[in-house]
Formats: sequence, structure tokens, C-alpha cells
Amino acid sequence: MARAAENSGQPGAVNTAEDAQKRLERMRRWVRGPFNQFLSFIIQGLVALLGVIYLKVLNRTKVYGRKVLRQQEPPYLYVSNHLTMIDDFLMDPVLFGPIAMSRFKLKYFPWHVPEEKNFFLNPILSWLLQKCQAIPITRGRGVFQPGMMRVKELLQEGKIIHIYPEGTRSRSGDIGRGQVGVGKLARETKMKVVPVYHEGTQNILPVGSKKLRINQRVSIIVGEPVEMDDLYALPESREVFLKVAERMVTHIRGLRLKLHEDGNQAIDIPADWLDEDRRQVNGVPEEQGWEDG
Repeated sequence: MARAAENSGQPGAVNTAEDAQKRLERMRRWVRGPFNQFLSFIIQGLVALLGVIYLKVLNRTKVYGRKVLRQQEPPYLYVSNHLTMIDDFLMDPVLFGPIAMSRFKLKYFPWHVPEEKNFFLNPILSWLLQKCQAIPITRGRGVFQPGMMRVKELLQEGKIIHIYPEGTRSRSGDIGRGQVGVGKLARETKMKVVPVYHEGTQNILPVGSKKLRINQRVSIIVGEPVEMDDLYALPESREVFLKVAERMVTHIRGLRLKLHEDGNQAIDIPADWLDEDRRQVNGVPEEQGWEDG
């Protein structure tokens, strides 16, 4: 029964260590070999084109700090706030599509870690997600699940991983607290961390809505890599993992603060959110080198 459930691609399929190992091996084959890699590149290129048209033509999207992203070489963790179920589709084509397509290299497309029960719903969609470099995870199962094991392998193989330090979508639009699992992943791999903040996407797909909107303003800002050497030098512990995750969140808050102080915001937000940003980023070096994208 466990094997049948696993083959169905539905959540909760992994019940034994043997199941986990078999599933991990299948994940390794998703874009293995020249044909699968070429197919993945073409599919992601088409998705990126659709994403750019949707955000740039049908909506009004501005990117700040794009130069910072072009200067980064994999591997690294790309961390951002989380506002909608399709943040990966809304942001990543604009940020990474031009880089990957101009350099004609698959490694510049990031991998994603969507919630399995929300996206891997049928064989066709699951196949498409696999080719778009999505690794299914189950919230609440921590880092000891096949998906997170595969994410660690991908970082070791020189890939980019898009992950959310908050662990879940923000219902209010504010930035939440960092979660221990993301901090643990970063600390164990001692990976470079590139922060990104975005806003306005919550108006494209509001909470509870299934219909995408157009003519919305969206702002995305990319920050310099987060200095983590002091935390990475500490012995592994839950406290250290939380500090790593909270530092990610603090830098994302700093990007939001900069966006609004520079007058580049896409939406108005409560003043007390920005006050909290100022309190939390106190002592964090000012980001340099912003540019309009």
C-alpha cells in the first residue's frame, strides 16, 4: 500500500526509510542526462517568457538591484518573503529568466520547494513541475524528508535554491519570523544567502482568490549576500539555526525599508511595519549598488 501511495505522487507516501531512499533516487533522475536537461531548459525558458510578459506587460513591475543578482554565481540560497502560492512563477522569470537564457545555462534557473499537496496534484502537473526544477516537500516534516535531502544535494552540486525563511505565506502581507528548518539548511551547507523582497504580488493573487489580476504594481528588490560567517562558525544548535533564519528575515526587512524610503514601493503599508523594520535592521550595514531594472 505504501508503494502504491508513493507512486501516485500524493503527499504522505513516504512511510519507511526504504520508501524515502527510493523517492530520493527518483528525484535525482528528473533532470539527469543531456535530453532531460535540454527539455528542462526549454520548458523553463517558455515559462520564463510567459512570466515576463505577465509581469512586465500585463502588470507594472520594477526590479531594483538586478546587477547584484547578475554578479552571483551558484550555488546559493535565494531567500524571499512569501505572499502568494505562485511567488516562484511571479518573481523568478523576471529575475532569472534573462540571466539563464542569455548565458544558455540551466544552472542559472533556480530550484523550488513547493508544498506537495498544493501542487503535485496529478501526473501531468507533476511532470511539468519536475522539469521546472520543483522539489516537493511536506510542511511539518522538517529537513528529514526526501525533498529536503535532495535540496541539500542540489546545493552541493552547485545549484540555486529559492526558499522562504518564514516557511509559509503571509496572510497579512507583513514579514513573519524565520523558521528553524531554513536556518538549519543554511548552517549545515554553509551556503551563500541572497535576500530578495517583493510586494504587490498579493494584489495579483489575493488570499482566497483563484483568478489572476492585471494592471497591478509590483516592486522587487535584490540585496547583497548576507554576511553569515560568524553564525556559520558557531556549533550547530537550534538556537544558531534560528539566528541564521532571523538574520535572513532581518535583511529582507531591510530591503523593504529601503524600497519605501527611496519611494519605490508598489503599495502602501502600515507605518508600524516600517517602524519594526527600522528596529530590526538597526546595526545592519546599508546595502549598496541599487539600480532600476
